[in-house]
Amino acid sequence: MWIITHILRIEIYRQFIKFCIIGAVNTIIDYSIYLLLNRVFGLYFLYANIIAIIVAMTSSFIFNKYWTFRNNEKKIRSQSIKFIIVNIIYFFLNNFIVFALANYLAVYDILAKITATIVGLFWNFVANRYWTFRKTE
Repeated sequence: MWIITHILRIEIYRQFIKFCIIGAVNTIIDYSIYLLLNRVFGLYFLYANIIAIIVAMTSSFIFNKYWTFRNNEKKIRSQSIKFIIVNIIYFFLNNFIVFALANYLAVYDILAKITATIVGLFWNFVANRYWTFRKTE
């Protein structure tokens, strides 16, 4: 138990845990929208993926800014632009991985999406912590 308490005292670990919680919530949002659009409404899987990611990214910005990184700076516009850039890179990375795995390697689309999500987790945390929501003194 003491090790968990010790880990939670270190800011980067605490932020990473919060980032993962927000990521899990947004992943549920992402997958739910994806499955609804693709499986229920029959939308092409790549279009469904694009829409699902956009909705999840919007939620992610709000919760990560104020809860994960506790950033109350009024630089919403510049942070939004940085967040969008980070997520555009994530967007292309995610879609490239999903498309390549599903189409070229015949990987089941959900497994391809899980793989893309894991890769994106590390990219997003590092980029957002050290660039988007970096606190200025």
